[in-house]
Amino acid sequence: MTDRALEGVRVIEFTDEVGSYCGRLLADLGAEVIKVEPPGGGRQRHVGPFVTGFENDADASLAFWVHNTSKKSVVLDLDLPNAKETARRLALSADIVIEDCPVGYLGARGLGYEDLHALKPSLVYTSVTGFGQTGPHANWAYSDIVGQAMGGIMTLAGEPTDPPNMIYGRQADISASIHAAQGTMIALLHAEATGEGQRVDVSAQEAVSMSQETAMQTWDFQKKNRTRTGETGSLPLKLPGAGTLKVKDGYILLFIIAPAGGDLPELLDWMREEGQQGDLDDEPYRTIIGNMNMGWLTQLMSNPAEAASVIQHLPHINEVIGRFFAGKTAREAYEQGQERRLLIGIVSRPQDLAENTQLRARNWYVRFPEAPAGPPMEFPGPPYRLSETPAVVARPPRLGEHTEAVLAAL
Repeated sequence: MTDRALEGVRVIEFTDEVGSYCGRLLADLGAEVIKVEPPGGGRQRHVGPFVTGFENDADASLAFWVHNTSKKSVVLDLDLPNAKETARRLALSADIVIEDCPVGYLGARGLGYEDLHALKPSLVYTSVTGFGQTGPHANWAYSDIVGQAMGGIMTLAGEPTDPPNMIYGRQADISASIHAAQGTMIALLHAEATGEGQRVDVSAQEAVSMSQETAMQTWDFQKKNRTRTGETGSLPLKLPGAGTLKVKDGYILLFIIAPAGGDLPELLDWMREEGQQGDLDDEPYRTIIGNMNMGWLTQLMSNPAEAASVIQHLPHINEVIGRFFAGKTAREAYEQGQERRLLIGIVSRPQDLAENTQLRARNWYVRFPEAPAGPPMEFPGPPYRLSETPAVVARPPRLGEHTEAVLAAL
């Protein structure tokens, strides 16, 4: 088998919810990631959903599985003197330590960056916390929803009439872990080249703030706070060929007016082929559809009188287009639209992703013949393809599964 990208790299991980995905990214690339867990497991092992029939089983949390594939699990109680010494020996056997403990927690147990770096100068020590290792908030309580709120993305998510929206899936934790993995790889390259390890200090608040795109720059240059725009985007009206539409079996997303692919006249051609164009060949609808693109809209909005004369006709155009797509399934709308170079996508449910023909054709899903709990299971594959050093997603560990073997080797 081809060598894995991080073959031979050892990682000792003291993480729970915030930094565990960082370790997973390294483990899937071939690093030996040994997760040190407390007796009974951390919070993440006790978060649902669980495999059906194994509710509240520490080995059956799907939330834990997603963040901890390809790792080994060792159970140590870090409040016991012997366990502290064992954890120290483990850490000093590694190239990388990853931790997401409260600031000072590992230091109080002789496992902090200063303690370990003094004994092993080449060690890369990555800390993933809510607010970083320094500053007035360093010791403040943190959870994913706090990270999303403090990072600013909640105020930008949802419809304008909504309160701030939380994004599904622990996105603050994942963002922090992704940036932590990038920083860790950079530090590892430096350590391998120079023998000098260093601390990688990752703040979830800072990682999430990077996801705001131009929001902070808008304040810097215009002194305006970006706000939630919802489905309509920056223009306060529903445009033909843009936004979500109901179809027979769910929803599709249209962005036909984008400067790519076919434009609205191509959509009208399609509707005409099926006799579903209604009165859109009549004026003023035909001219509006012929002109409708982002450049024309930008010019139009600078002329309020002309804009008003056009805007009054948009609801009817939307209604006719909506009726056309209401008679199709999501897959029909997507595949037939793509054949016409129209930007149409399926608003995928988890079931749609599981049955997606593109993902299946690329053999993206992997199968765990032996899951940590329950029957064999399919699992999402890696988010990248390396032709020479492929990532391999292996099943997550059972609690303490490797304690005896790892400690015996140590």
